[in-house]
Amino acid sequence: MKPAQLRSCFQAIRVALLLGLVLAGGEACPSPAQQTPSAPASKEATSRADSQEMTKDILHLRGHAEITYQDMKLTADDVTYNQTTGDLEARGHVLLVDTQSHLAADEVHYNLRTKKGWFVNAQGFVHSKVSQRTRMLTTTNPFYVKAARVDRLDEDTYLVQRGRLTTCECAEKGWSIAARRANVEVDNRAVMHDAVFRLLSVPILFTPVMVNSIARMPRQTGFLLPQIGNSTQKGVILGDGFLWSINPSADLLLGFWNYSIRGPAWRGQFHAMPDENSEIYVDSFGVDDRGGGPNREAKAPGQSLRAIGETRDLGYGFRGVVNVDYVSSLAFRETFTDTFNEAVSSEARQTGFLTKNFDADSLNLYVSRYQNFLSATQFVPGSSAPAGGTSTVCGPGISLSACAVSIRETPSVSFDGMDKQIGQTPFYFSFDASAGGVGRTQPELELPTISERLDFHPQLTLRVKPFWGFHLTPSMGAEATRYGTSLDPTHDPLNRLLGEFSLDLRPPSFEKVFARKYAGRRLKHVIEPDIQYQLVRLRHSEDIADVVRYDALDIFAQTNDVEYSLTNTIFARKDAPEGSTDTPQAQEILSLRISQKYYFDPTFGHAFTPGVLSVFEPTISLTGFAFDRGQQLSPVVSVLKLAPFSNYDTELRADLNPSGGGVLNAGITSHIHRGPLGLAFTDFFINRTATLVTPVTPANPMALPSFHLFRTVATYGNVNRKGFSGAVGLDYNFALKIANQVVGQLGYNFGCFSLDTEVRRFNLGPLRVENQYRVALSLANVGTFGNLKRRERLY
Repeated sequence: MKPAQLRSCFQAIRVALLLGLVLAGGEACPSPAQQTPSAPASKEATSRADSQEMTKDILHLRGHAEITYQDMKLTADDVTYNQTTGDLEARGHVLLVDTQSHLAADEVHYNLRTKKGWFVNAQGFVHSKVSQRTRMLTTTNPFYVKAARVDRLDEDTYLVQRGRLTTCECAEKGWSIAARRANVEVDNRAVMHDAVFRLLSVPILFTPVMVNSIARMPRQTGFLLPQIGNSTQKGVILGDGFLWSINPSADLLLGFWNYSIRGPAWRGQFHAMPDENSEIYVDSFGVDDRGGGPNREAKAPGQSLRAIGETRDLGYGFRGVVNVDYVSSLAFRETFTDTFNEAVSSEARQTGFLTKNFDADSLNLYVSRYQNFLSATQFVPGSSAPAGGTSTVCGPGISLSACAVSIRETPSVSFDGMDKQIGQTPFYFSFDASAGGVGRTQPELELPTISERLDFHPQLTLRVKPFWGFHLTPSMGAEATRYGTSLDPTHDPLNRLLGEFSLDLRPPSFEKVFARKYAGRRLKHVIEPDIQYQLVRLRHSEDIADVVRYDALDIFAQTNDVEYSLTNTIFARKDAPEGSTDTPQAQEILSLRISQKYYFDPTFGHAFTPGVLSVFEPTISLTGFAFDRGQQLSPVVSVLKLAPFSNYDTELRADLNPSGGGVLNAGITSHIHRGPLGLAFTDFFINRTATLVTPVTPANPMALPSFHLFRTVATYGNVNRKGFSGAVGLDYNFALKIANQVVGQLGYNFGCFSLDTEVRRFNLGPLRVENQYRVALSLANVGTFGNLKRRERLY
């Protein structure tokens, strides 16, 4: 037998026996003897047997017949090969062993020339090449396969009869899938007839026909497994999806669900990769909310759209990105979104841009739309709301569709230049230039839909060598902006011209290395001071009140301030072992930064009006939280970071009132891991918001004078290891004294499969008080069935 023929024979036999993989089933309890290691590789084909006989063109191997080629070995009681016709027959304890598989059969009938044949009672195991993935349960167990008969009809088509597969060492203690008959097309699909899924030997699911993709990139047109769920707000959830594999680089998923209490819902997902540099993803979701049961008066119909597109090479060096997050109303988002973070977000952004870089310069063409909903109040016909549906939160006569702040930049172009050295001088030049159409819409504000805005901002920076350890970096610039409209009652165009000067002074740092070691580590203490002075002057400071605020470009105000900070850092380092060439790395185990601003002009050129909410760059550049305006001293901003060990870290941020009164706001975040246990929590607190101008009423929780939010997640175990695992999460609002979200997840990993459950409760006020119940069954190296998605796991 020629080596090429042997190789073709071995590969055909192995492929045929591997086809049990598509059927999900396996031998009940394979014995350890079946896990014999493969034979050592052989470069030449060899054969041996108790008896070898050549009759004309027929070779007979009888008694312990063995044929070895490279890393594959075939053994049988009897092997007959006809060199004229190409027919090969192997009977009695046929066994094929290589580095990836161990497969046995009673008989093999195969023609090396026509590549057709059949295999009787094939069984064994095959090692799968599955990489570790966070969203898929994986195991090192092989696939255990079994089939009563496998017919090879041609090179890529097989017929499998009574086949099974599993990744469990004992199918009675795990899962398996069996099918009466399966038609298999290699690298395409498998069509299974009368398929039965069993869990712990109990039949769970029967389907007359099941189509499974076995392509290298598994995507196959067809219906998905039905989805079943339950929710106190939505009721019983029943639905299914259909996947259309349009071509090898694009697919479309259409899904439909019925919420027994709320009504029908639909989802469409389109995903395409036109080429290696481009990708498009679109997800559209909508609900025709009919508000049945206890939610009859809280209808929130609507739709959302999430679209992401990117192409890294549009030609001529351009790159393009589209990112769309659209929702029809905040009430719809709060009612139907599946995640707490998304439910409590009142913002929606849509952006698209083209960009090209020229060394240190960049050209950008972009459009954007920012929307911030001011209320989630939802009125329906038949309710006591005023005609037309108005929101008392936004003000009388304001329709719900307009109860939001909407900012548009469309179309716009910008050209930016990073710092470039001017010749051999220590001067560096940079600039920003932009032109485009902008617009802003909000209740009680009437402005043109789109008006022009032109801006040019050059800046000159002097970088000098340090002297006596001091680093001094002055810079100066000017900014000229043309607005096509203004807040003036006549909405006349407005020209803004400002000049700026800044000075960054960094004195030498103070360092000390402690001679004594602590926990085997050397410690180093570093103190770093920093002083930054800023001066901004406007040609007509009174015009600042008439500037329409579109983005950060429009919040410049006249100022004269200095910011000073002090940073204390402690580093720890373990010495390298003697003889080692490794350089020991220092680790920051503790740092404390304290900073504050002093405003020489606390009125910002008389732009500040007591009792009016104002946002100025001189204030938000230090802290993002509101504080009393009109004072010369800003809050003292402190940031403490602590990470003494690799399994523990804490960050504490706090703004302190310089006039007394304690903490204005504070936030702490900590992570702790010890063995299988993990704990993470965040506590966020605002003592008072002095700039709030809306009256404080129970019906308007956004106007509460203080906020206190707490979030914690405790975890145990690892979902990819055998045994129990679980997590508990809590989001609690101390100001309103309610738990906005409580989540409990519990699962058990049996090795070859896992069962996971979840109970989740939302409490988002009158729109949503809901309990959700989810369950998921994950089959190792196969996939997950159920409505608990692995990306929604807390751990």
